[in-house]
Amino acid sequence: MTGASTPPAGDPRRRRLAYVVAAVALVVALVALVLVLGSDDEGATDAAGNTATSTTPRDTSVPPPPPTPTPTGPTAEVDELPPALPEVALDAAAAVGNGIVATLPSIESIEGSAVGPGNIAGPALRVTVRIQNGTAQPVSLDGVAVNMSYGADRTPASPLDDPSRRPFSGMVAPGESSEGVYVFTVPADARDSVTIEVGYQAGAPLLLFTGPVD
Repeated sequence: MTGASTPPAGDPRRRRLAYVVAAVALVVALVALVLVLGSDDEGATDAAGNTATSTTPRDTSVPPPPPTPTPTGPTAEVDELPPALPEVALDAAAAVGNGIVATLPSIESIEGSAVGPGNIAGPALRVTVRIQNGTAQPVSLDGVAVNMSYGADRTPASPLDDPSRRPFSGMVAPGESSEGVYVFTVPADARDSVTIEVGYQAGAPLLLFTGPVD
């Protein structure tokens, strides 16, 4: 039998076969290099954590606001005036009913001084208010309110920032009393009926003093 003959070294077929083998080897080497580089890049990216992307969609919905709590305190109008107790004479004592008693030691006719913006000098009344603490606890006088009106229609008298004015402040101890001085502009010919209103703290019943001032 005659075996297949090997092409001589200079034969063109032998050269083509060598080219094919070399090309296949080059392709295999390139594929291996690409796989190695891709594996290194993926490892570096995973370690850095910078290029990782999530395919899970984000929840962009806005959560509903929390429910409005139900009010538990008083819901009455805050500008509602406290109740007024029966009127007493200017020289009488007015009692709140809880141990607090107010009196007016003096009401003086003066020529008020104009101190500060909005103040106009002229005839005025200076009233001294005394508050007696008959309770068992100290009472703050920082919230005392004193107002004055005059005439049958009770026209509000304008408070005057006279130098002699000394509003209530601080505390009054149990069994002690404190005084405050207030000045109001009141025409000299409109003092036949003057009403002085005293509230010793916010929400407390108002004490009313009424009568003529000479």
